[in-house]
Amino acid sequence: MFILIPLTLILASVVGISVIVFRKMPYLNKLTPETHTGGNVLADLFPEFSEGFKNLKLKEYGNLWLVELEKLLRRLRVVSLKMDRISDSWIKKIRKNNVSRITTQVVSEKTEVVENPTIKVQTTPQTMIEEMKREEQKLIIEIAKNPKDSKLYEILGDLYVKMNNLSDAKESFEAAIELSPNSEILQKKLSQVIEKVVI
Repeated sequence: MFILIPLTLILASVVGISVIVFRKMPYLNKLTPETHTGGNVLADLFPEFSEGFKNLKLKEYGNLWLVELEKLLRRLRVVSLKMDRISDSWIKKIRKNNVSRITTQVVSEKTEVVENPTIKVQTTPQTMIEEMKREEQKLIIEIAKNPKDSKLYEILGDLYVKMNNLSDAKESFEAAIELSPNSEILQKKLSQVIEKVVI
């Protein structure tokens, strides 16, 4: 798509040059070698511009032109700084939205693991797998600190199910059931894992 812009500019330039040359053809046909004595082809092709340029008093207006050029450059600088600030704020908003979306997704997945008794085996991208391994390490450290907490084993089992590591998930749910044998949720999760291991 970006190639269309230069091609359009080139085409417009060619059309513009063709129109100018076509309009000047009657004048060019009237020229003879005797009329072309100045040696300046541009002045012969564009006499109105050359006359206007000769009438300009460059020395008188030279300082004014520099002042106007400086004003123009300052305005361009201000505009570019405004564009930079606007683009920077857009980038920050996009990053903030992406980070908040990703964190809410991870938080909702963690709460789903804890609260939802159904087990889903999912394939995850590499970054999620690394994050799950870090979470696994944290849970193992927490279990080492508090080995009698069945909820930690349950969360670890849910994490293993999410990682598609069903044998470790089965062991974690069995350890959680040993600590709280009356939990129907744990029994259901263990039976679902056993069914998936058998399949």
